[in-house]
Amino acid sequence: MQHLQTFITYVAVTVLLTATQTYAQEISSWQILETVGQPTARHEAAMVSYKGKLFLIGGRRINPVDVYDPATNTWTEKSKTPIELHHFQAVVHGDAIYLIGAMTGGWPRETPLEKVVVYYPELDQFKFVHSIPESRRRGGAGAVVYKDKIYIVGGITNGHWDGSRPWLDVYDPVTGAWTPKADAPHARDHFSAVVIGDKLYAAAGRTTSQKTGQGFDLTVAHCDVYDLKKQEWLSNDSPEIPTQRAGNMAIAIDGDLVVGGGESVAHVKAHDEVEVYSPETKTWSRLPNLNRGRHGSAFAIIDNYLYTASGCGNRGGKPELTSLERLKLPAGHNNGSPTKKLHTKTLSFIGPQTAEDDDDNPFTNFRLNVIFKHAASDRTFEVRGFYAADGDAANTSATTGNVWQARFTPDRSGDWTYQATLRHGTDVAIDDEPNSGTEIELDNAAGRFTVTNTTSDDVDFRNQPGRIVAKDGYFVFEGSDKRWLKGGTDSPENLLAFVDFDGTFRMQASDRDGEASTDEKIHRYESHLVDWKQGDPTWGQSGAKGKAIIGAFNYLASEGVNSAYFLTLNINGDGKDVWPYLKPDDFERFDCSKLDQWEIVFEHMQSRGIMLHVQTQETENETMLDNGDTGRLRKLYYRELIARFAHHPALVWNLGEENGPAEWTPVGQTPEQRIAMADYIKASDPYKHPILMHTHADSHSKDELLTPLLSAKSIDGLSFQVDQPESVHSELQKWIARSTKVGHRWMITMDETGPWMHGAVPDSEGGEHDGLRRNVLWGSLMGGAAGVEWYFGAKHPHNDLTSEDWRQRKRIWELTRIARTFFETHLRWWEMKPSDDLLSSKDGYCLSKPGEVYVVYLPVAGENRSLDLGKETGQWSVAWFNPRKGGNLTPGTIAIQEASSSFELGLPPDSGFEPGDDCVALVRKK
Repeated sequence: MQHLQTFITYVAVTVLLTATQTYAQEISSWQILETVGQPTARHEAAMVSYKGKLFLIGGRRINPVDVYDPATNTWTEKSKTPIELHHFQAVVHGDAIYLIGAMTGGWPRETPLEKVVVYYPELDQFKFVHSIPESRRRGGAGAVVYKDKIYIVGGITNGHWDGSRPWLDVYDPVTGAWTPKADAPHARDHFSAVVIGDKLYAAAGRTTSQKTGQGFDLTVAHCDVYDLKKQEWLSNDSPEIPTQRAGNMAIAIDGDLVVGGGESVAHVKAHDEVEVYSPETKTWSRLPNLNRGRHGSAFAIIDNYLYTASGCGNRGGKPELTSLERLKLPAGHNNGSPTKKLHTKTLSFIGPQTAEDDDDNPFTNFRLNVIFKHAASDRTFEVRGFYAADGDAANTSATTGNVWQARFTPDRSGDWTYQATLRHGTDVAIDDEPNSGTEIELDNAAGRFTVTNTTSDDVDFRNQPGRIVAKDGYFVFEGSDKRWLKGGTDSPENLLAFVDFDGTFRMQASDRDGEASTDEKIHRYESHLVDWKQGDPTWGQSGAKGKAIIGAFNYLASEGVNSAYFLTLNINGDGKDVWPYLKPDDFERFDCSKLDQWEIVFEHMQSRGIMLHVQTQETENETMLDNGDTGRLRKLYYRELIARFAHHPALVWNLGEENGPAEWTPVGQTPEQRIAMADYIKASDPYKHPILMHTHADSHSKDELLTPLLSAKSIDGLSFQVDQPESVHSELQKWIARSTKVGHRWMITMDETGPWMHGAVPDSEGGEHDGLRRNVLWGSLMGGAAGVEWYFGAKHPHNDLTSEDWRQRKRIWELTRIARTFFETHLRWWEMKPSDDLLSSKDGYCLSKPGEVYVVYLPVAGENRSLDLGKETGQWSVAWFNPRKGGNLTPGTIAIQEASSSFELGLPPDSGFEPGDDCVALVRKK
């Protein structure tokens, strides 16, 4: 509902403003498309979206199926219906389109069908399937899908002559079972039904009676609402529709009911009104009118467009239309679903008309705060909002407007309320005093909404038990015992220097010693265009921008990559091509359209199970804002990042890349400045996301820079950089031990391995990446790390600043996925501790939970090793795992034996292991 209400409010308000009237009409009206080919003129037909295409089916006479492909803007003619089929609402179920409650024959005594008709798009075939009980046959009914069943409501038994019914039936497409339910409060026909959450809405329609000469007169004023969970009609929920009509279209968008088109006795021309009912607020509002009024058709959504096609332009049967028109919807609309747990809820508020560059700075001089409360508990969030230009800047590139927005991800199901305040005054945005400035009245300042559960085994972070937080040195889903292990990409660090983001360019090329060389070009990621899928998000007026970067994250997700590290500010550092500001030399104004485009990518990353590792500054930028202090500009910067992006459930704030003075940047932040920065982020972030700090590479710098931070409770851990791969395992344990000793065990993720010029090289150079696999991947996980990310060395192709193709390191993603899968399948790693001293040799790693399980990583197979089980008793099993190939555990030369202080591991099986290969032994008590 949030996106659609934003859109409605924007249209309603801005069209009244003379200065923006033309612009508002341009972006908020239906567009009649000039297509390649056109569909058969028809009405009393159905239209649905199926796998990114529109399917127009049926209508008076025997017509072909016409298919519209938005990707090519082309209509294609398919098979004809086996008989005349009209007056039905088609629904998609599985790989088929179901035609239920249809009629055949001519006016006014059409005959309802005896069987359900199914169309299979891939086969281009129709099939008559299950019989409809004779006593429940009718046409002109509404049909919806809910939990794999099809609900049929209303309809008329005797064509247009008479016989309107209030019936409700449930049809099982698998068994053909047909189950009558309680009658609706009102009989109706010639309408479309929709499902919103767990409720069915029957809206508009009429009780057609040509028998009495009332073919168009008897329109139904009230909607009927059926609770699908309780299986009962809601007698106290029967909203009255503002414009009575029949033969209308209806669809659910963002938890709202949208009703458009239709015919009535009000006028000869078909209706062009499009009205929207909000179940949350119990109010009606308007979308723009159709360009051409029509009835006897349908609405359908593909990507961010609402489509309608064909139909009849006047009351009755003529003229039949062939036109196709569409309305652009806000990016991220959720097509009918109510708010879901951990999914983004965007609230929009109409405030003063202003601009990104207005003298009265909208970023410093306005403060939107929204308090969200869970009705059934004491759970409360105070969320900061932001200036959003026209509310759809990602698509319009608007720099002006009067929309303020707040994004929220509710973490509990049930009812929530919100209360918003917008205040105005000099620098009120960074003033935490609640009553600073003057309050600006907001029309929709308070409201409520209902949240449904979404927990599943899907990788989508929005479907998990809770947000990811830091706990005892590891990642955990808040409110559960479910842990998460990171395996991601660290490069390119200037990921957001992407050509399709507004206002993005490289200030200057660089060939400085110690970093990757660059030219004037920024990222295009063209090799990943093939990975974009129909239905994935895009942005821009053309709806074509963003496909390459969205495709890139599709590819990474398919390889099991679950995190991505990226800078949001590198003005003075490597790349010089990423910033959130309107201009790179003005730190008080932000680029609304660019940041909204970032948000589209971030939302997609979350949906694909990829954590946002937000690196907030490069080391060269440490003193750029407030000379390193957390003063006016730094507070503004972090407030803006938090307001726009903190709602994402899987996000880490990183204080700075290689934070602290270095030989190439001798002036850096002090320990006190780092702690103040972390304290401010932790206090300002309503969700308390983990805060890490990226380290320098050498051990001496870590000792000097990290020791003063050990007592800082706001810093959750380290984003580790190590110059020599062989040192990863020992350095990790050193800092875990030191932080544990002071009572604040740091979470450490292994995020950059040196040397800086090499890092993780492309597969074409690295082969099996033996050193990285042994020393960094398994070395870090066996040392207590919470995960690993891979940095692309500066002196290799596809490096940390220039990489365009993540396929160049496909083997790295495979090896990381194999290691993660082993840990996630076989271990409770957060309960284990490094125990290398138990091994007879010193060239391996051991991780243990005494009394239960021991894991041994050996860099070289083929040598019999022993494990000191000390005082353990009983029998223990030994199974082997291949860290290069993955797969199942397999027995070796010793399967089971008694515990001892020199417990022999034996050798891994011959099959799958070669001499000199690394191997993993899993020792468990029987």
